[in-house]
Amino acid sequence: MGSSQAPSLKKRFYQVKVKSLGITSLKELGQLMGQLQRQAFRKAYGKIWDLAMVEVSTEAIASLAQYYDQPLRCFTFGDFQLSPMVE
Repeated sequence: MGSSQAPSLKKRFYQVKVKSLGITSLKELGQLMGQLQRQAFRKAYGKIWDLAMVEVSTEAIASLAQYYDQPLRCFTFGDFQLSPMVE
């Protein structure tokens, strides 16, 4: 006969270490660029510059990592899923 125990739904927590990169010199370099240089950079690399300038909360990243579902490649919160997207 089979077991009458329900599978454990207890959430497993992982310790996540988040590194914060120092981009001060990159920001300073961006301020030295003229309008034409910035346009040439954007044409060559897209909007990567704007993405690099976004402030990131390492605490938020570490907290969200607890809900990341590796096989599904999304964040799972109870009965809904959130997929990361970079435009």
